[in-house]
This record gives sequence, C-alpha cells and structure tokens, in this order.
Amino acid sequence: MVCSVSCMISLIFLVSMIYMNNAVSKNKVVDKYKNTLPVHLQELYDTLVIERTSIYYYGYALGVVLSIIIIYYNLKVKGVKLSTMGLVCITMATSFITNYFYYILSPKTTYMLNHINNGEQAKAWLIMYRSMQVYYHTGLVLGILAVALLAYAFRC
Repeated sequence: MVCSVSCMISLIFLVSMIYMNNAVSKNKVVDKYKNTLPVHLQELYDTLVIERTSIYYYGYALGVVLSIIIIYYNLKVKGVKLSTMGLVCITMATSFITNYFYYILSPKTTYMLNHINNGEQAKAWLIMYRSMQVYYHTGLVLGILAVALLAYAFRC
C-alpha cells in the first residue's frame, strides 16, 4: 500500500531540490563573480557548472535507485521487515552517502582556482564558493527529505 500524501510531499521536496540547484545560476553572487572574469573564463565557468550539476544529479539518482532497491527488498523479501523509521533512516542515509561520495570522488575536468589571475577574482570566487556550499547543502537536505517521505509512503 502506498500513501499518496507522502508521495506528493516527497515530490514537492524533489522539485524544491531541483529548483534550489537551478537557482544558483540566477544568484547575484555568481553574477558578481562572473563579472570579475574575462570572457574565456566566464565560458569555462559555465562549462564547469554544467559538469558539476550533472555529477550532482547523477549521484542523487544513483542514491534514489539504491534506496528504491532497499524499499523493494523490504517489501518483497519474507522475514525481513524494517520498522517505518528504520526504513526511512536507511533510505535517507543511502541517498545522502551515495550522493555525497559520488560528487566528492568523481573526477572533475579542472577547477576555477587553477585559472584565476588576481586577488579580486580569488576573493569573488571565495564569496561565491561559500554561497554554492549553502545551495548544495540545502538542495541535499531537500533531496534527502524527498527520499525519506518516499520511503515512508510505502509504510502507510
């Protein structure tokens, strides 16, 4: 049995996570940083944003797939029944750990710091980097909540 309210709330958190990650491109801190860069570095930055976003979503999708396997296993295998909170916690941890380590351990083509030419660019990069950390972690929390509510939906 699937609880539709939990599924709908899960979908809301998933959409919020996607919105949060896409709001980064409209951030004034990013615009300020990009304005300190010459055109060729602005293009490099845009390329790196696309690369990092793809890595993030792939890691999240992988975490969700593993979580769904856990939910399915819990529902179909006889003799193995986790409590509601146990299932929710395991799927949250699976989603988070998979996403986090996939993103951190995935090879990146280059880093903007390798291309920065002066102190003004470095300072703007640091301000923007801290802002991106907030967006990343907020999106991650929203994604974890989405997975948790999805797991809960199969226990109602």
